[in-house]
Amino acid sequence: KIINKNDLSKRIKSKTNILMIHGDSDPIVPPNNLLDTKDFLIRHKINVETLMIKNCEHHIPLEASSVALNFIKRNFNN
Repeated sequence: KIINKNDLSKRIKSKTNILMIHGDSDPIVPPNNLLDTKDFLIRHKINVETLMIKNCEHHIPLEASSVALNFIKRNFNN
């Protein structure tokens, strides 16, 4: 969640591609935070990929690890 959007808007210095993954059943961090943050990033012309994992609570499932690894491989060349 972005707590202070005005402050962050002023401090953006780079526009690195971002991957956000969230569980749709997370009881601790509401899933709509992902959508709100994605909207903020898009409005600031930052490339963002998202994945909402079905039936996932507040943990990192294997699916998320695989998606993250593929994102890293695509975005960070050796």
